[in-house]
Amino acid sequence: MYSDKTNSELIEILDQHSLLTFEAQLSLRDELEERAVVVDLSGLESTIANKLEQIHNLEYLKDFGFQANKSVDGLTVTRTKKAMLTDILAVVVGLFVFLLGVYGCVNLVLTFLNGDELDVFTLAYKFAMAALVFIGFSFFSGLKRLFDFSGFELSKHSGLITLKKRFDVKLEEIKINAADIHLDQGEEVLSLKLGHDTIFTSNAGNVIQTLTLQELAKALKT
Repeated sequence: MYSDKTNSELIEILDQHSLLTFEAQLSLRDELEERAVVVDLSGLESTIANKLEQIHNLEYLKDFGFQANKSVDGLTVTRTKKAMLTDILAVVVGLFVFLLGVYGCVNLVLTFLNGDELDVFTLAYKFAMAALVFIGFSFFSGLKRLFDFSGFELSKHSGLITLKKRFDVKLEEIKINAADIHLDQGEEVLSLKLGHDTIFTSNAGNVIQTLTLQELAKALKT
């Protein structure tokens, strides 16, 4: 990532390392160490260590809309209230936008049926209003998440792994064999799976999300 930079440029980037992504911070550290540049890396090392500690504690599950509560005998993963509220808001906004789009479609159809004369801008406006139907549909993904993760809980206590999740309609509680938990690596998506069923997905290109799922899988299997 930084192979084309001079040592001076790397030092300038180091001074602003807090603004970099985690992946960029790791690459910067590796590049400086490989070149044996004489510079104080303590700030960068501390930042990386703090993020690795947060990953180990599963704090970045919040990026997926979940939280992990660790105790002496295990851990429990549940949906965060913030994520649930976000999904509810998405559904409400989506419904409002969808209804506006329906109104726009009806208005557009009536315009053509009545043979109204329109200028270009008015016609464009009516088409834009009608297109809100499709935008409204995109917000309804929050409804699916609300349903899929209503009552969700993934826990491991005293070596026993339990999953509560809606695979169809009914909330099911199943006991999990640790051997059935695995990570499925795709080109763009990394999935934590129970057999053939997906529990979590993350952006495979996001280092923090990838390491977090790996840490969760490790915590469940060990």
